Amino acid sequence: MKYALVTGGSRGLGRAVCIKLAAQGYPVLINYKSNSEAALETKRLIEENGGNAELMPFDVSVQAEVEGAVDRWQDSHKDDYIAVLVNNAGIRRDNLMVFMQDDDWNSVLDTNLNSFFFLTRRLLKDMLSKRWGRIVNMASLSGIKGLPGQTNYSAAKAALIGATKALAQEPE
Repeated sequence: MKYALVTGGSRGLGRAVCIKLAAQGYPVLINYKSNSEAALETKRLIEENGGNAELMPFDVSVQAEVEGAVDRWQDSHKDDYIAVLVNNAGIRRDNLMVFMQDDDWNSVLDTNLNSFFFLTRRLLKDMLSKRWGRIVNMASLSGIKGLPGQTNYSAAKAALIGATKALAQEPE
C-alpha cells in the first residue's frame, strides 16, 4: 500500500495537506516533533471523514531520529511503502544577521533544509525500486527574493528550491 508522509503535519498548512491527501485515498503518516495534541486532532479530523492516519513523532532535523522512525515504520509495514513525501516542517528564527545567534542559524537550516536531505535520501530508494513516488518540498517567497531579518530562513528555502530543481533532473 502507498502511504503519504507529511512532515510538520499536525498544524497549519501541514494539517491541510494531511487532510487533502487522506481525502485522495492515501493513508497518512502525520509527523510532528512535540505537539501531540495537535497531531491527534489532525488524526481525528482525517478519521472522522473516513480516512486512515498514523502518528509518526520524530525530529526531522536529527538524522538518527529520521532513520529510527522510518526503520520502525518499515519494520511494522512490510508490504507497504511511503510513496508520497511532503517536506513541510519548517521553523523561523527571525533576527537581523548582526544579532543572529549560531543556534538560530543552525536550527533553521537543520529543520528547513537538512530534513529534506535526510528524509528524501532515505525514502527515495523505495520510490525508485517501486517505480512510483512523489516528493513535494514546501518552499517560500523568502527563498526567491529574500526578506530582511530572515537571512537564515531565506538561505534554507533558497537552497531547498535549488535542491528540488537538481533532484528533479536526476535519472530515474
